[in-house]
Amino acid sequence: MSELQRILNGDQQTKIRIFEVAAKLFAEKGYNGLSMREISEMSKVSKPTIYYYFGNKEGIFKELIEVGMKYGSEKTEEIIASDMPIKQKLIKLVQNRFQASYKHPELAKFYLSVFVTSENIPFIDDYQTFVKKHRKMLIDIIRQGVVSGEFGPRTNPELAVEIIGAVLGHFIRLQFKSKKRILTDEFAEEIVELLFRGLNE
Repeated sequence: MSELQRILNGDQQTKIRIFEVAAKLFAEKGYNGLSMREISEMSKVSKPTIYYYFGNKEGIFKELIEVGMKYGSEKTEEIIASDMPIKQKLIKLVQNRFQASYKHPELAKFYLSVFVTSENIPFIDDYQTFVKKHRKMLIDIIRQGVVSGEFGPRTNPELAVEIIGAVLGHFIRLQFKSKKRILTDEFAEEIVELLFRGLNE
């Protein structure tokens, strides 16, 4: 069973197909620019079946958000709670983000589009809260690294987290356009090592 199947509570191929097609279309057209008819046509699933699984367009969008938050929280909290050194935690967090984006590119595009959307969508407040929470968790990790001496005393945790986020977003977008794999574990480690050396200069 794949990670997506586990989060969606079982082997529901039809639901997963709807999910992935809807994610792709939301990323391309936005929430307000997409119709249930388009989701039905692209997924080759009837509208009654889509309504059965998700209720309506808002239901699909909300569940996409909920799945992203559940997956992100599980993995992030697991890594942060581990006994690994701070640098290794950062490497694991970046590797996890890269792996998820490579395995599920349409979902990754969707979450990036929600993050930068200018649409007025009142029910994404939970996602924005989730993003802020994870940003704070990363800032706290960097601060722990300063206290422990892993990072230099002049380190700016807020700026470091913004740099990490910008770099990840840049290379994830490059992966969408590339035929070869960019988002490897080795590259994630190289990114953190480069930042790590910079933090200690």
